Amino acid sequence: MDAGVMPFTIGMPRTPARPLARAVLCCYNNHMKPLNAADHVFTIGEYIEILNTFFKAQAARIRGEISELHRDAKGHVYFAIKDKDDGSVLSCIIWNRNYDLCGVVLEVGMELILSGHPNIYAPNGRLSFIADTVELVGEGALKKAYEALKRKLEAEGVFAPERKRPLPEYPTQIGVVTSMKGAVIHDFLNNLGKFGFRVRATDSRVEGQQAVVPLLNALALMRREAQAGRLDVLVLIRGGGSLESLQAFNNEKLVREIVHFPVPVVAGIGHDKDVPLSALAADIMVSTPTATAHLLSKPWEEAYAKVREAAYLFSRVESRFERIRADLDAAWSSVIDHTAQGIAHAKEIFANAERLIALHDPRRQLRLGYAIVRHGGEGGEAGKLVRSMRDVAAGDVLNTELADGVVKSRVEE
Repeated sequence: MDAGVMPFTIGMPRTPARPLARAVLCCYNNHMKPLNAADHVFTIGEYIEILNTFFKAQAARIRGEISELHRDAKGHVYFAIKDKDDGSVLSCIIWNRNYDLCGVVLEVGMELILSGHPNIYAPNGRLSFIADTVELVGEGALKKAYEALKRKLEAEGVFAPERKRPLPEYPTQIGVVTSMKGAVIHDFLNNLGKFGFRVRATDSRVEGQQAVVPLLNALALMRREAQAGRLDVLVLIRGGGSLESLQAFNNEKLVREIVHFPVPVVAGIGHDKDVPLSALAADIMVSTPTATAHLLSKPWEEAYAKVREAAYLFSRVESRFERIRADLDAAWSSVIDHTAQGIAHAKEIFANAERLIALHDPRRQLRLGYAIVRHGGEGGEAGKLVRSMRDVAAGDVLNTELADGVVKSRVEE
């Protein structure tokens, strides 16, 4: 039984010995006050309405075994449960929509826990318990229902790997469905990397069969967010638990909602023994909310590591370039220095050569009064130096080169 929910005791002490009329609180003359038969005479319909107003507020969970069962043409289920200890019997009804949501096929002999409230049907005055949810009792029964639904969904290919969708390469918009009251959401957010994620979270009950409707409502809300382009991935997380506490995640309607969700779904529900069917149907299944956060952060961490590595390599290349440039600058300076020295040395050599040439220039001798005599005229002897008297004969034409010109003459003797 949930904490804070006791059968037929909300808002008043238990008074089994008192008449029912003295125990009922109703809104009469716009004021809450005990009924008193001396103050007013009620019609049957008024009194039943008063009782039902009170009963509707008396949420309870009751346990019993199905002794009778009937489903009408509209799909509503009428059944009776009995107490195994004292044989007490209570008529029960679960409306068609709630029965379908529960995902439990009722059979005579099943032991159940029902969540709902009592109600008196005015036309015949019959008291019935209106069940909102139905839970199987005992791990054996839960396991049997789990295996049956698992086989059905497997045959449809719901869990097939080829149906699963990959996560976006770098998700940024994350939808989260979980209970906002526990440590799960804090563990998830604390382990989510600081990569600019935008998280949209919705609160939902995640414990027991009564979580089915809240979970379906939360997925419907997140579906609108996804269709509006505000989600890249949906995360469904809760802490681990027993097979009983995870009943909602083995609900067929919830499984199908996950399969047809507009964006990939990650389930971080976790159960070592029997993996919840919702986790098997999700596109990615991890063990814990912390693992879910790490999964979403991993591609960003790897990308960040690559960026850091690239930056490191770039800095090394930049340093190498700086060293090369410094080496080139030094080499260029050395080339310039050596070139300048070479040019200076060459100038010195040229200057020395010029002095030697000037020193040995024949024209220098001519300026001192010497002359150069060559054969003039035509023929093979033209231009030949005259070094001896034997080099000339009478009648030869000679060219005598002086410092300031040439004198042409003919040998007479």
